[in-house]
Amino acid sequence: MHAKKHFLKKTLPLFGAFLLLNVVLYEISFYIFKTYRAYFNSDAAIANILAEEMVYAGSFFPSHWWYVNNDLWVFYKQILVIPWVLLGKNGYFAHAFTVFFVTIFMIIFVYAFLRSLMFSRTASLMGGIVVCVGYSPMYLRELYGEAAYTWYFLFMIAFMFIFRKLSPHVLSVATQIKAFIFFMALLYLLVLANPVRFFVYYVIPFLGALGLSLYLAKDSLKTFQGVLKRLRSLKRILIILFALAVMAIGIVAHQSLLENLKVAGGANQAALIGLERLPVHVAHAFLGLFNFIGAEWGNNVPAASLEGGIALLKFFLYPMVLLLPFLHVKGSFFQMSATERFFVLFSYVGFALIFVLYATTGLHEHAWAARNNIRYISPFLMMILVCNVMMWRFYALFVKLLVSLCFILALGTSWQYISPKEWRALVDERIAFVEELRSRGLHFGYATYWDSHIYTVFSDSEVDIRPIIMSKEGIKLEHWLSNDRWYQKDSTAGKVFFVTDEKNCEVFQEGIKASNMPDFIDSFTYGKYTIFIFEKNPLYEKKTAKPPKKKRIITPS
Repeated sequence: MHAKKHFLKKTLPLFGAFLLLNVVLYEISFYIFKTYRAYFNSDAAIANILAEEMVYAGSFFPSHWWYVNNDLWVFYKQILVIPWVLLGKNGYFAHAFTVFFVTIFMIIFVYAFLRSLMFSRTASLMGGIVVCVGYSPMYLRELYGEAAYTWYFLFMIAFMFIFRKLSPHVLSVATQIKAFIFFMALLYLLVLANPVRFFVYYVIPFLGALGLSLYLAKDSLKTFQGVLKRLRSLKRILIILFALAVMAIGIVAHQSLLENLKVAGGANQAALIGLERLPVHVAHAFLGLFNFIGAEWGNNVPAASLEGGIALLKFFLYPMVLLLPFLHVKGSFFQMSATERFFVLFSYVGFALIFVLYATTGLHEHAWAARNNIRYISPFLMMILVCNVMMWRFYALFVKLLVSLCFILALGTSWQYISPKEWRALVDERIAFVEELRSRGLHFGYATYWDSHIYTVFSDSEVDIRPIIMSKEGIKLEHWLSNDRWYQKDSTAGKVFFVTDEKNCEVFQEGIKASNMPDFIDSFTYGKYTIFIFEKNPLYEKKTAKPPKKKRIITPS
């Protein structure tokens, strides 16, 4: 009887974790393959577009491609999309498959990392589960739709895993050599991609976590001496020196590559917000964080209703979940392993740094952008969610109940974000628009950035729509995640169309006059769009002025 009881106590939590994993994987896969088609945007489509350009140019860094933010995209989604380009299937499914593959890999990696820290199978599975719950539409959009910063989270876990394998508890020399090689390779690739981002996402949090570790260890002479001993060890010093050399080589290589590529501006040029506007900007940064974690409610939510009650619970409890691990670090510091302590402190230093940058700079211009686009904080938010799993054993029963309630609320309300009512209609509209262009024999055109790449991917590149800037002053080329070859005279031999929405329709017509373009030969309206069709590419065809009529001169007879 005792053995049976022990077996059930050990097996039931693991079975429950597997069940939860299946639930969140089903929801995430449904969102990735189905729902996100309605919200798929040009930023998310860039991996497909760049992969195609890489294959076309036969180069890892196409010379005619316009990079932004000094990001070289060394290791990103486009690498996994290249096989789909070669197969001629570079459509939305290629994007979805890539994101889902990375998600599965991320869960496995989190599980392996937590297992290396001697956590149970149940706890290790929960580490992957908590980052896959649909906490809010923005959380889903950024991490499992566009999926840009999921990679940063994965790289951070990889670094922590490597640190673990380089620690003194690993006796195998072969394992330590492999970890050293992987560490240096990953270090080089991330520095090569963008040294500034690497400094912000990795170096500052690393130094901050190291400083906090030393500060918190001062209460125990043994622990403090242990930390200093690890820092002063010959092996650590050699690793640090080698890492500095690799970083220096990466920085030089990055600068050398940039000199031969086309680069636009971006986040690297963000300026401090004026003090008179700072309070509003800070407030919107907090609103953005609340929106991201699902603690914000919509308009006209009745207070005396189930929806209102759940919204208030989320508003008060969700932020607490983000703070709880940090509040327990000091009291549990000497019971935690060095890797656990460093993981938690690294997470909070990085989170605080990115939030301060959002709150005080024009990282995303205007206050509303700080509110609606606080995506750079994503990887550290995911790490804090994993921190709750790490710190679970130190929580009091009441705190465990609060965290469990938050998890149940998040899981219970996630489906409304996974499958909102309007998504099917939006997908049908997008597919119908592509089919309309196909049926009219239109295969090459231009649109503003946000209405361009999405339809190129939706059509499996059968209808190429390239980004353009429309203004009353004229039609200009888009030098933002674009390719110069799209705007060349021989880019297409047939008809060319321009897609405009209600906001840009009048602006476009004034723009073609200002640019002295020829008249369009046809136009039609489809949904929210007006499409103007030209006989040839109007970017390189000028409107010919009609010769003035000769005046008839009557001479007296």
